[in-house]
Amino acid sequence: MLASRSPLSIIAALAGGDPRIIVFFAGIDHDGAVIGQALEQRFPGACVIGCSGNGEFCDRGHGNGGATALAISGAQVGACAAAMIESIDLDTSIRRAAEQISIRLGRSLRELDPERWAGLALLEGALGNEERINAAFGDIAPFLPIVGGSAGDNITFSGTWTWADGRLQRDGTALLVAEMLVPFRVVKTCNFVPTERSVVVTRTDAARRLILEFDGEPAAPYYARALGVTPEQLDFPQFLEHPLGLMIDGDAWLRSGVRREGDALFFACSVVEGARLNFMRSTPLIGDTRARLAQVQEELGTPVRGAIFFNCAYRMIEAQIKCLTDPYHAMLSQFVHIGVHSNGESYLGHINQTLTGLVFG
Repeated sequence: MLASRSPLSIIAALAGGDPRIIVFFAGIDHDGAVIGQALEQRFPGACVIGCSGNGEFCDRGHGNGGATALAISGAQVGACAAAMIESIDLDTSIRRAAEQISIRLGRSLRELDPERWAGLALLEGALGNEERINAAFGDIAPFLPIVGGSAGDNITFSGTWTWADGRLQRDGTALLVAEMLVPFRVVKTCNFVPTERSVVVTRTDAARRLILEFDGEPAAPYYARALGVTPEQLDFPQFLEHPLGLMIDGDAWLRSGVRREGDALFFACSVVEGARLNFMRSTPLIGDTRARLAQVQEELGTPVRGAIFFNCAYRMIEAQIKCLTDPYHAMLSQFVHIGVHSNGESYLGHINQTLTGLVFG
């Protein structure tokens, strides 16, 4: 595995290998088709997927507007296949992509052993379809661990791109399924823990990701009162520091506020009516991530060989505000990896303020 930050040096950095999979991330202003085509021409035997981001990083450095790529060899991955999902007629496109991958693998996605197979998903990140896409993944491959994140566009939500199966798609989703020949684990971690205060979401506009009421009261005044501010004072710093969490078996699945819309709150992912959410408090970003990666390495029972990370743009901003950007990435660089600052993360659903990824020995 090799990684590179410069679009001009990706081919050279990966030269000499015989990769089975290549994953790349690049700034929104790059032409993903140029990068994708160059990689496929140079490595015709590889499944190549990639997407735009809000910043890219790898063990060699981090920044915004560059490009990074990771190649995984045939010693680590066996059979693999990738397909593109279009946002137009989304449900049909997802089914078609699943059938295409199944045909190429010679077996149904439902039949894949979750101890040996994994999925990697680069979701469109501007149209708000992540809940539908993740739900569809659960229907077509209920046992397959699929992890990923939403493509970025410098947090403008104006349009993202993805590359898979030899083509670039604006506002598309790339799905790759691979047979892992080495131990692997899905990583999911967030540096927040629940407080004792919780609320029940009593009314929503799920299609617009709006929470209208908490405990039968207008959501924005309720949330502001809990934080000790007025609704007019609600702004990004409050939402960044005070996400809400859906607790399942002691594990937090974060829902992050974005802005106030009148008496409603717009969240970065949908919340279903009747859900009980905890107000969360932060823990050290680096310490939490280091501990989770150490736990993953212990579970693997072997040194980590590489990783593909999806780091929420909110975590990127938190690191910037707290002057932790360099030490955060230095901590991740204990092994070869690439990553993208994403517009939300995916694992068993769409979540926020989380680091997700695939780690392998």
